[in-house]
Amino acid sequence: MVAVGPLGGLGTLPPPSLLVTDMKPLILIFSVALWVLAGCAATPGPDDAAATPNQVLAGDDSSGAVHWGGQIVSIKNRRDYTLVEVLALPLEGSGRPRVDGKSGGRFIVQRQGFLEPHEYAPDRLLEVRGQLDGFIHGTVGDSPYRYPLVQGEQVILWPEDAAVTTSPIKPRVNFGVGVGTYGSGVGIGIGF
Repeated sequence: MVAVGPLGGLGTLPPPSLLVTDMKPLILIFSVALWVLAGCAATPGPDDAAATPNQVLAGDDSSGAVHWGGQIVSIKNRRDYTLVEVLALPLEGSGRPRVDGKSGGRFIVQRQGFLEPHEYAPDRLLEVRGQLDGFIHGTVGDSPYRYPLVQGEQVILWPEDAAVTTSPIKPRVNFGVGVGTYGSGVGIGIGF
């Protein structure tokens, strides 16, 4: 190929294969940058804007989906279902209740079937996803208390050691390998 140079002189362009080869480092750098940025993306966690049991009580709205958790206070097995009283705590990104968090009230989880009281013992950490289904009247000590009732669709009992530890922020590391028309690449992403 023939081209006109910057001063009007004739020159030649490099062959197209050389132009593509010169772009490989640029494509690799761009790919690595994308992987790093993707690794820094936030992982979806519990909805921080979700109402706490205390807020549900104050607003008197007993419908809608919730994702709550906390420490088990007591458990009562009935004929066809189980009621679990829970002291509400904020949830970590993983969904595990934070024992160092401020309580957001109390609530009752109703779960069909039998739950073993030895496993669902007081102070164990519980996470629940379900639908609000009205209120239950009870007592805390000698004081009357109105509990939001959650029909537990998904109930997670966290390991016992989770009740005594708090997890610091841990980085997530992602690795990626790609193969394309013009070569291959490796990416590493680190997020907090």
